[in-house]
Amino acid sequence: MYEKMLFRSSYGPGMQFGTVVENRSGVIAVTQTGTVFGGGIYDGRFNVGLVNDTNGIQRAFSLSYFHPNPREVLMIGLSSGSWAQVIANHPQVEHLTIVEINPGYLRLIQHVPEVASLLQNPKVRIDIDDGRRWLIRNPGRKFDVIVMNTSYAWRSNMSNLLSSEFLQLVRRHLNPGGVHFYNTTGSQEAMLTGVSAFPFGMRVANFMAVGDTPLSLDAKRWLEVLSRYKIDGQPVFDLSREQHRRRLLEVMNMATTMDRDPQPGFYTLESASHIRAHTASVRVITDDNMGTEWLQ
Repeated sequence: MYEKMLFRSSYGPGMQFGTVVENRSGVIAVTQTGTVFGGGIYDGRFNVGLVNDTNGIQRAFSLSYFHPNPREVLMIGLSSGSWAQVIANHPQVEHLTIVEINPGYLRLIQHVPEVASLLQNPKVRIDIDDGRRWLIRNPGRKFDVIVMNTSYAWRSNMSNLLSSEFLQLVRRHLNPGGVHFYNTTGSQEAMLTGVSAFPFGMRVANFMAVGDTPLSLDAKRWLEVLSRYKIDGQPVFDLSREQHRRRLLEVMNMATTMDRDPQPGFYTLESASHIRAHTASVRVITDDNMGTEWLQ
């Protein structure tokens, strides 16, 4: 039944999810090839590899480009655990706190070798709670980076994580020089809201990186971190292999794309001033207007 509901006209005989988790938080389904659907919407893939990037994981590897020392990190939303696994293994990260509303994802993660070690990583703490409620309940917790690989901006309740009121709440949980890094899924309204709530920021692919101080952009620092990045003890890049060296250069090319117009490809950068200029006709998302939730 769930396969027919999700795939609709593209459903064919024999199509079957590999795993289905049902609980009071909803339904999580995983295809045979590792694509995750939460509540009937694409919710990521099980992949932590940057050489063969099938889920845009390059964005998760970018923290050191815009923050000099992300030691304390908060992640709101867990899903497949792929992003969390990457950030938990970041050479500079000392503690990763994860807030996830649906405990069903933990049942999935423990059976997938790429991410299973996340559940035993001593640097990681996972709290089952609503992200906004957790922030309100923990007013004294502050972080160098707060990460949200949030779902589509038009989904029901997404304004709870994209509104100016929520961004002001996040702001109170950032250390000096801290950065909020979150997915806009290409929403012009979400981008404008980010650079309206914070004085400094930029677009990184379809993410926003925003803060109260100028972002500390350093491609050399990022390259050094990527060159020694390991996940479960395995190097992300084997620089003795040509394919890996070529891919590393491709990843690093993103740092050269700021405000190039037109900007081909997905992995490009855009400054706050550039964003403000081309989003002048859209509105800031608030708890009251609910952004684009009602437009799809």
